[in-house]
Amino acid sequence: MADLREQLRQADEDYLVGLSNKGIVKRAGKDLEKEMPAVAWTEEEARVTLKEETCVIRVPLGDSGCSCPSHSVCRHVVTAILWLKQRLEAEPDTKAPGEGNEPERKEPPEASAGAKTGQEESGGTPANGRAFDELLGVSTARLQRACGSQRFRRFLARVRAGEEAAVTETSIVTVVLPGEQTVVKLLEPLSHSTCSCHSRELCPHKAQALLAYQLKKGRVSLKELEALLEEEASFDLEEVRTAADAVCEAVEGQLATGLARQSKDVEESLERLAVLCRQAGLAQLENRLREAEGEYRQYFERSAAFRPGELAGRLLFVYDRAGRIRETQNQERLRSLAGSFRDRYEPAGTLRLMGMGVRSFASKSGYEGETWYFLETETRKWYTWTDARPVFYEGMKKRPDLKEGAPAPWSLGCRREQLLGLSFELEGAKAAGDGRLSASQETRGRVTGSRDLQAAAFTESVIWDYEEVLRKYFGPGTARKKPKRLALVGAVRWEAPKFDPVAQYFSWELCDGAGRRLSVSVKYTKEERLTIRLLERLEHRLRDRGCETFVCFGSLYLEKGRLCLYPIEFYPLSTGPEAVREEGTAPAPAKEGEAKSAKTGCLADLPAVETASRYVDETFQMLTDLFTGGLFSAAGELEEALFLLGEEGERLGLHQAARELGQIGGLLQEKRRHVEFSPAPVIDAMGRLWRYLTACREKAAYDEAMRRMEPPGREQG
Repeated sequence: MADLREQLRQADEDYLVGLSNKGIVKRAGKDLEKEMPAVAWTEEEARVTLKEETCVIRVPLGDSGCSCPSHSVCRHVVTAILWLKQRLEAEPDTKAPGEGNEPERKEPPEASAGAKTGQEESGGTPANGRAFDELLGVSTARLQRACGSQRFRRFLARVRAGEEAAVTETSIVTVVLPGEQTVVKLLEPLSHSTCSCHSRELCPHKAQALLAYQLKKGRVSLKELEALLEEEASFDLEEVRTAADAVCEAVEGQLATGLARQSKDVEESLERLAVLCRQAGLAQLENRLREAEGEYRQYFERSAAFRPGELAGRLLFVYDRAGRIRETQNQERLRSLAGSFRDRYEPAGTLRLMGMGVRSFASKSGYEGETWYFLETETRKWYTWTDARPVFYEGMKKRPDLKEGAPAPWSLGCRREQLLGLSFELEGAKAAGDGRLSASQETRGRVTGSRDLQAAAFTESVIWDYEEVLRKYFGPGTARKKPKRLALVGAVRWEAPKFDPVAQYFSWELCDGAGRRLSVSVKYTKEERLTIRLLERLEHRLRDRGCETFVCFGSLYLEKGRLCLYPIEFYPLSTGPEAVREEGTAPAPAKEGEAKSAKTGCLADLPAVETASRYVDETFQMLTDLFTGGLFSAAGELEEALFLLGEEGERLGLHQAARELGQIGGLLQEKRRHVEFSPAPVIDAMGRLWRYLTACREKAAYDEAMRRMEPPGREQG
């Protein structure tokens, strides 16, 4: 009974408004003037009879009930609480209204003093004497989960920026969250707290309000909250294993059956697996499965862009990754294998950027959009901003919302198309590890002028020596460091563009001052048709205007021993660097098979490199044929071919290829001797061989491209 009397005494207007709302409290105050209540006390509650209804007031007050149909704290309950409060204030030291003649038991002074001390130790006591121990005791881990990852990060970012929530303590704690302008009223018990979003649960707003209050009272520190960002949510090992097992089983079935006998239902199967992986937090697998789904779709639609080797390699990657995941118990290792759905954006300070180009894309994983490219004028680093939209949802295709004249991000006050001609600053910029920029509202942009192609930031970033380009972007140890390989490349001469109608490839050979070549190459597809047309027009325009030099911005790659570039933007220049102008006419290309200088660091025997490259291509084709026909259908002729390829690999010094081919052939031979056959060991060997051949192909492509860079007339070392 003492607890109920104490809560009634402390229940001021703020507390009652927190339990209900301001209108109900005002209405209850007016109704009280017309009421003549009666009360019956028991050990735990007080039953108050009003004219219309009967209310049961209990601890906590928010659990009080009424005979009316309302499921919340109604005006009758508030009226009863106000009446009991008035009676207690009128008779504070005697007995409760309606209670027996037994005198009220008072707490000893020692107990009151101890309670007061406890309140002071819990983080300070507000003016009304309440310490809100329950609010201060809610764990930060629970609040982080309730906030969600994005809201938790935004909350900490506002705290770091000094945008703290407004916290007011009375008989309740009222918190106004910045940015969202949401009002939260925190009461004890916590379940009776209210929010302007009207959620009865621990919503993200209540969680942020509790964090703001705990920060104010010193219960937690900003440093402790930031440390939580480093602790990712743990994986459910059972759920992860279930998803990985399902993926491995599905890929085994596809590789064993073969592409030629595959049912169109495989697309729906891969979609279900992708959803399963997403639920388990396996981002990398989900992405690759959706890409495989897109490639199967191309196969069934008989698209010219379909390549069975790409699909085979993707399935082998998925199988290997899923196998590693299901054998892993370590949470940190799992996070590395699973990947992330969204990269973490870290503060990048103030960036000074120039707009350099834009590229549209349509990924096989079901996204379309545009990527905008920027050059940082002080560090010479590349940054990108991507606006991606999903085009597939629950199996139904949706067209992306492409709007002309859409506003640029970061409150720059211009259209997106204008970004390519501007220089601007970003204050409070955030970027991922690969240079992708966040369009966060916390980042503010300011236009500083037009893009200046004569500025040192641009001219000093252009590379005019193609051998330097090759070494810088494809030399030893660079494959993992420069996954995008964005570059500004200068050209002093060029040849007429060519289009191969058989391979469906457009190529445009550019030359540097020493006659080294770089190929601007684009594979013909429906999406790239306009790009090829624009390149043809550009070449005609450059020729008509008599431009001697220009700069090309794009993404570099190696293909069949050639240094290639996918074009994003071109910048015509009146002249090139002094070294180019002084060198004069470029020499003729090197003759095929000519010895290479020791400077390149490549093998001197060009035929040996070509032989190894042909062998790698043949072995890739053999694995692709094995995937197309299916492991269950592999005949004796294929096994013999695998053994012969293994022997040839041994002669060429490719020992791992020889071992894996021998193992695959032996396992397929065993298949005919046993009733039961498990494709898992064969697929494991195929995956190891595929990864080894990929590394060999990259090395051979680099060596061959370096040979092509050697201009004639140079002294042989």
